[in-house]
Amino acid sequence: MEEFRINVSDYETPSAVVHIGIITLGLLYAAEMGSLYYITPAYNSALDDIKQTYPRLRVSQHFVADPAFRLCGDLMPDSDNLLARFYYGREPKWRRANFAVFLSNEAGT
Repeated sequence: MEEFRINVSDYETPSAVVHIGIITLGLLYAAEMGSLYYITPAYNSALDDIKQTYPRLRVSQHFVADPAFRLCGDLMPDSDNLLARFYYGREPKWRRANFAVFLSNEAGT
């Protein structure tokens, strides 16, 4: 297993920036409580708070959804493929990030 370490002295210097890319799987339709329609405002608010509290972090949020899926039960069988297409289709971007974080509010992921 590869181990990741952040040198604290480097992190505390003004020029040090850690880039965290957040990838969130969701539904576009408001048919279920966990859809992006309901959660996006909270995620954006949290992102604003993170940017204010930790100015040396560069955090980006990416929502992944496909209009073909209306309900959580429809999305789950294809969720891994959907995330893989998004991630690997932009792999050079993720390689520049220090961390890629996958978040999901959908059941079964």
